[in-house]
Amino acid sequence: MVTIVLVLRTVAVLCFATPLLLRIHGRRDRPDPDRRQRAAGRAPVAANFAAFVAFLLTLGGFSGSITGALALPLATAGGLLAGGGAVLVLRSRAALGAAWSLVPVADPVTGLIVAGPYRLVRHPIYLGLALLAMGNATAFGNGPAALVVLCAVVPTFVWRARAEEAVLRGTFGGRYAEYQARTPMIIPRLP
Repeated sequence: MVTIVLVLRTVAVLCFATPLLLRIHGRRDRPDPDRRQRAAGRAPVAANFAAFVAFLLTLGGFSGSITGALALPLATAGGLLAGGGAVLVLRSRAALGAAWSLVPVADPVTGLIVAGPYRLVRHPIYLGLALLAMGNATAFGNGPAALVVLCAVVPTFVWRARAEEAVLRGTFGGRYAEYQARTPMIIPRLP
């Protein structure tokens, strides 16, 4: 059982690392966005990175037992949650294609992306990354790391999403307002 738990935890960590290590081309070949757009988007991005550093430090410092009665079910559930989050992140970045950027920018040339995972939520990458983080906290049986996800990572994603939405509204106007009205921000609507 210990080996299975270790394998499942490794899968959860690899799921977390995969979207960060894979290179999906973004805006590299286009002119830089407006300097004000970049500056407005840096603070929430920096806060989000800081939240993830706190999460990783907590994840490494407070891991649960690999032999307890809950170790296998938690590792299994966490691995599945992290895997689902990784798939969502990768599909979302692929749907964005050249429109993807680390800081909030919008470009009329790439257009407003509303297909793929963006049909269900406006910010599926943030949902996927939150699932990845929560999956790892679950796989490692780490309550403090789960608290960091809920109290630091998710709020910085909301801040980051709002900064992006201000840029998107400024670029796409009424079209983005319509998309906003029909599509939830991060949590999909249940049928």
